[in-house]
Amino acid sequence: MTIPLSSIPIADDLATLAARLRESVVQVHAGRNGIGSGVIWPASVALTPQGDASGGASGAAEPEVMTIITNAHVVRAAGNADLTVKHADGRHLKAELLAIDPEHDLAALHVSAAGLRPVEAGDSSALRVGELVLAVGNPFGREGAVTVGVVAARAPADPDVNVEPVDPAKSPDRGPGDGRGGRGWPRFREMDLIQADLRLYPGNSGGPLADSQGRVVGINAMIGGGLAFAIPSRTVQAFLAEASHAATPPLYLGVEILTAPLPETLRQRHSIAQETAVLIAGVETGGAAEAAGLLVGDVLLAVDDVAIPDARLLPRVLRHAGTDLPRTLAILRGGERVTITLTPAVQAAA
Repeated sequence: MTIPLSSIPIADDLATLAARLRESVVQVHAGRNGIGSGVIWPASVALTPQGDASGGASGAAEPEVMTIITNAHVVRAAGNADLTVKHADGRHLKAELLAIDPEHDLAALHVSAAGLRPVEAGDSSALRVGELVLAVGNPFGREGAVTVGVVAARAPADPDVNVEPVDPAKSPDRGPGDGRGGRGWPRFREMDLIQADLRLYPGNSGGPLADSQGRVVGINAMIGGGLAFAIPSRTVQAFLAEASHAATPPLYLGVEILTAPLPETLRQRHSIAQETAVLIAGVETGGAAEAAGLLVGDVLLAVDDVAIPDARLLPRVLRHAGTDLPRTLAILRGGERVTITLTPAVQAAA
């Protein structure tokens, strides 16, 4: 059965929706050249950029530090040129690179200005195949252009489809892989992507993919096989969280650790779900771990009730609560559960 477009409620409000999104989309410039799009994101990363914003609005409103999300390949296309962003109201704002993740083709910039309105971030995991989506960007320098389509799939890129940046000519590295265009983006063969049946053009890279409520569910990045590929909003949030944690001072307990299997008998006895944990292989003299009573041979199960099945996860979990806060460690010692409280030390700069 064919449903007339006029009977779909979003059709009446599409222009209003697009206008609202345009207020939160910027054009990313390298020098004087526009190289892509960016999204004013509703997240703040704890890193203070240096330098002042240029072109800020005058008046009583105080400038705020805001985060702009775009693609890593957009930032890399800038080379060594200074980055600026052009707001929908015509202001040119100095931007500083905060974090970049080429593997997921994401980058975060900082700008400082008054009157910037972030988008509403949606939950990409709730997006359904067949839902109406729209993309806003700056294709061929046309600012705030809109294309509309539907979600075709939520899945990794097909191995037989050559997935490329929206403007591959401006992406000299063409991804971190083998250098054969989109086939050089191996992570895109593993991570879930939003595949949409809509058109993207050079300049759309880094712009938002929004649902019918105007919530941004993805960042447009690639094209292939006639489809647009967007990085899900959940991946963006994880990227920003990691960038925020990386900006905090490194913490350490004063221990040497390794991942070790948990014997089945211990797991059954203490109703432990995880199959591995962190073995304390060494304790530093005078460190926080020694002061708290940690011993060589202790098995660390969790920090603040967060299970630690892999030693590589420990630094990330420690950073989550910030610095100067006591942590509760769940320990197995001699086959018995022990709880230890300690405050990690801030690692001095080398």
